[in-house]
Formats: sequence, structure tokens, C-alpha cells
Amino acid sequence: MMNCKTVNAWLEMARNDEVLVDADDINHEANTNMWSFSPTDEETPQIHATDIVEFIRELIAARSSALAGEDMLFYCWHDAQCRQLRFSLVSRSHGRLPFRCELRETQDLALIADHVVNGDWRNENYMQAPSEEGDEQEQEQVPFVLPVFVVPVP
Repeated sequence: MMNCKTVNAWLEMARNDEVLVDADDINHEANTNMWSFSPTDEETPQIHATDIVEFIRELIAARSSALAGEDMLFYCWHDAQCRQLRFSLVSRSHGRLPFRCELRETQDLALIADHVVNGDWRNENYMQAPSEEGDEQEQEQVPFVLPVFVVPVP
């Protein structure tokens, strides 16, 4: 168990949730298996990125045990618009994740945890310093790329 009461409560809620396997409909599967987490203002100071890493590792372990014999992908990401940490599972047979944007798949869970906890929930400034040139008119639009932690289970 982790030291953070909030994250422990999240783990108890999600750990044994039933998983839907629907190799014919990736969106149905992804939406049914999705969980979202966001702390209250009072809970936020007690949550650290290391708690989120441990939380996700424990969820993966629980899902791996429950899904013996099923080829699934566990994935989690930071939904910045909703200020949530989200995770879901889909069948590996789909050959992709159910996003319509460019993805940067990673197995560095700390990257996602740090981004959601420190960059969003705690509102720490992750913005780059302004350019020395000060030429804001000609700045190139950078395409959105969503970092997603993904790992096969079981």
C-alpha cells in the first residue's frame, strides 16, 4: 500500500473492476474499460508523482492476474482538458490505441506521472522561456503529440 490515502482509495476502486474484451469494437472496449482520476484541491498536496507510478504499477499487476489468457494493452495518459489521469485496456488484436491524434508511446511511467502531478495538478510551470529573438509573429505551430504509457498485459 502507498502512503497517500487518496491514491490508495483510487486503487481500491479500480483494482478489481471487471474488464470488457471486445476484439470487434475498439471504442466500446476502450470506453468501457476506462477510469479517470483527479484529486480535489485538498488532496492535491498529498499526491506525488511516485505515488502515481506505484498506483499504475499495482493496477497493471492486478489486471495481469485478472486477464490471464487475454492479450490486452494497458495504457494511461494525462487528459489535460479534464485535468485527469486516465487509463484503459484494449485488445492487442486491434493493433493500435483508440486515439485520433499523433501519439508518443512510452514505457516511462514517471514521464506521465510527473506531467499530470507536477505540470497540471500542482500547476508548476513547465513552459519554456521566451525566445531571445522575440519574433513571436513567425513562430511555427507545433503539432499536438499525446504521450501515452503503454504496456502489454498479462
